[in-house]
Amino acid sequence: MPIAFDLQTFLIAAATVAAAYVIFGITAFGAALFTIPVLSHFFPLDFVLPMAVLLDVAAALALGRRFSRGADKSELKWLAPFSLAGAVAGVTLLVTLPRHATLLALGVFLLAYGAFSLHEGIPSRMVSRGWAPLSGFTGGAMGTLFGVGAPPYAIYLARRLADKDALRATLSNMVLLSVSIRALVFTAGGLMLADRLVGFAMLAPFALAGLWAGNRIHGRVSREAVLRFVSVLLVVMGLSLLVRVLA
Repeated sequence: MPIAFDLQTFLIAAATVAAAYVIFGITAFGAALFTIPVLSHFFPLDFVLPMAVLLDVAAALALGRRFSRGADKSELKWLAPFSLAGAVAGVTLLVTLPRHATLLALGVFLLAYGAFSLHEGIPSRMVSRGWAPLSGFTGGAMGTLFGVGAPPYAIYLARRLADKDALRATLSNMVLLSVSIRALVFTAGGLMLADRLVGFAMLAPFALAGLWAGNRIHGRVSREAVLRFVSVLLVVMGLSLLVRVLA
């Protein structure tokens, strides 16, 4: 049965999406952390997830197209193949891993790493590219398993790229790859129905407005502030996963 928006629900959804994509404009990830839990209070999850993926694809395309020249192509060449391999493995792991235990472990890791990063401050030592395969594979698998694929990319790239614009541009390209895979999976699974596309069309202008605002904020803050924001976002993601498990 098609989903209908009443005015009050539409206003709440539009405000949520706009605020979430302000965050996306600053960090190039994290919008779904807010859109999915809030919109799931008003709509079925099989409606929200495909629509949220389409919004992420649109935002990543808009951000990546504008700033693609700033992306570090050498990092992408290492991350992308392992991300695809991780996404494929995630499909298999989806039916074999104990889901609650895995979500719990992931939540604890993100919470602990985010808290450690906030305490440590700005990374003074860059990591080697030898961590790229693990980051790419883990991000790809997490994206398929939980719909949360960006944190491993963000953790790795934050310790590889000194320039905040290169960090955001490279991360947005990886997010685009991750959410595009999910969009294909939802399409193949018959979840991209007409009402999801209508919902996306109605909310996309608010996502792009939030993205524009986030981009302006990003241009006015330092790399240090951006990395602190990323650390806070990882803590919030970890807490949200723990709450999901406990609930």
